[in-house]
Amino acid sequence: MGNRVQAVGLYNAGYKATQNRSYENWATHAFGLFQSACIIDPTFGQAWSVNGNNNGDLNRLHAAIACYRRALDTNDLGTDDKIKIMSNLSWRLYQVGELEESLAVGQKAVELGPDYPYPWVNLSVAHGSFGNRLSAVETARKAYAIDPNDTAVIFNLAFALLFNGEYAEGFKHFEARFAHRMQNYLTYPYPKWTGGKDETVFLVSDQGMGDTLSFARFLPHASKRAKFIHAMVQPVLMRAFTEAFVHLPNVNFTPITTSYPAADAWTTFVSLPFALGLTDDEIKSAPHPKLPVYGMPDTWKMPDTKLHVGISWGGSRLNDIDKWRSFPLTHFLDLYKVPGVQLYSLQMDDHKKDLVDFCCESLVRDLQPWVSDVVDTVSILQHLDLVITCESALAHIAGVIGKEVWIPYSYHAHDYRLGHTGEDMLWYGKTHRLFLQDRDMRWDKTFERITKALQEKVDGLAKQTGKVGARDGSRKVAAG
Repeated sequence: MGNRVQAVGLYNAGYKATQNRSYENWATHAFGLFQSACIIDPTFGQAWSVNGNNNGDLNRLHAAIACYRRALDTNDLGTDDKIKIMSNLSWRLYQVGELEESLAVGQKAVELGPDYPYPWVNLSVAHGSFGNRLSAVETARKAYAIDPNDTAVIFNLAFALLFNGEYAEGFKHFEARFAHRMQNYLTYPYPKWTGGKDETVFLVSDQGMGDTLSFARFLPHASKRAKFIHAMVQPVLMRAFTEAFVHLPNVNFTPITTSYPAADAWTTFVSLPFALGLTDDEIKSAPHPKLPVYGMPDTWKMPDTKLHVGISWGGSRLNDIDKWRSFPLTHFLDLYKVPGVQLYSLQMDDHKKDLVDFCCESLVRDLQPWVSDVVDTVSILQHLDLVITCESALAHIAGVIGKEVWIPYSYHAHDYRLGHTGEDMLWYGKTHRLFLQDRDMRWDKTFERITKALQEKVDGLAKQTGKVGARDGSRKVAAG
């Protein structure tokens, strides 16, 4: 055993540092004090626990996990502390993809503290990661029964329900996202809209552009209920929505700004199913909006006869699951094993620099210069034979217009509209095909299956038209 007296002194000094934020480097100072407490007395479980929390907050997840393990290996922790540490360990294990151990640790935490909500939450998340939807809902409901006012508990129940196809109840609980992590929305000077008639509604995007597009299907229903709707959307959607919903005279679109309209109530696009009180069937059957298509020339297409495939490999980095859903551009190069294929980049964000970094500019034609907004993207998609993309806004755009979409799909992180396996999708069952990662979460194996499927598609087109290249890729080349 180390020097516990000095370790406790360092620990207490670290705590005081977190309470006094009047100087610039208070966080670094506090972090150093807590770490020193562990070094001075390696048997000080509480110090290891706090270090785990600190590392987790800094997104140093593997260090956090190791600290929690060290804490549980000490002998000075009470039952409450053990439950909290095991619960935190289960969550961090989930975040790094150690799903089996996350489930096992979560189960132990529940057995040790059945009256604590967070162990049930983490157990629900772990069950959900394996696609055990009923178990995920059951354990989420147990956490909710223990503490129905905790926003993290409600947030987890919402996702468990949505993945289980219980959309009406799921979207009801999903409203907890505002109090849980989006509190700025709760500062609007008008109440949330609950579907009241003859009210002027401020409707704003609160998720990504793909979500705004996906949930715009409920605008016609909302326009019948509200007196007038001021809809604030991402600028790239302005032209598309202005034309797609021109038949709704009481809906006015504006790009996202810091100026807000006079209104009786506010809501968001993703909140519309809840605000309108829609049933599961009404949510599932809502049709795609009809986006405008312009006659864009296809001068950007490679001139020879090929299967033209649009691709995207990275989603928004702001999304919690982006590190799991996005993948390296270089995996797409495997598709050139299939003769008769040409790839086009529809990557519109900073991921696009990968084209230069990996010397792919001649292999993957960059279409960003042709695209200023979603209408341009839609117009380009009309000239493509297929879209292969990570789970991102492009998948929503393609799905809305009925374009065939293949999605390399993470084993670890999913979207409730696609589900865990794609067997029961919300809205995209006719267009989307998922290629699931194996448990080892290696993308190369996923792309092996995509390459095989692409070869089958090319062979099928060759039989139909006789125009797409043969399997050996041979063609005549003029001399000279």
